[in-house]
Amino acid sequence: MNMKQLTRKEALEIGSKSAIAVIKKNLKADFIEDKTGFDETLYPTTHLLLEDEGFEPPNGAIVDHYLNQLKDHNPELSDAKIAAMLGLAGNRRIRAFRSGERDVPFSIWRKILIMMGKVPNDAIKVIAIFE
Repeated sequence: MNMKQLTRKEALEIGSKSAIAVIKKNLKADFIEDKTGFDETLYPTTHLLLEDEGFEPPNGAIVDHYLNQLKDHNPELSDAKIAAMLGLAGNRRIRAFRSGERDVPFSIWRKILIMMGKVPNDAIKVIAIFE
């Protein structure tokens, strides 16, 4: 389908329906129990908050644990593939996030949390459809 032939409203409707289908599919994702013994209670939970609620970047140990869980569940995932899914070029920043050398920005961390089913997908209200 050629998007140039669609009105903005039609394109928005198609995209929204697609997003709804993804969200519904997400609700059927596998439930994976953490059997690693990692004690997340040793760390603050501020990495689970929204920016305006007091979000603080997670400790590198949490980043490492979460990314290892993703990779353990899906062995074809590598740090490079995770980086690409997050919109990052290469995996150098992933390594820096894992080690705690660099804080994970909220927008990237939020994507990781959504991929892991730890928070719901974010939905942004459309104020109006501008031409």
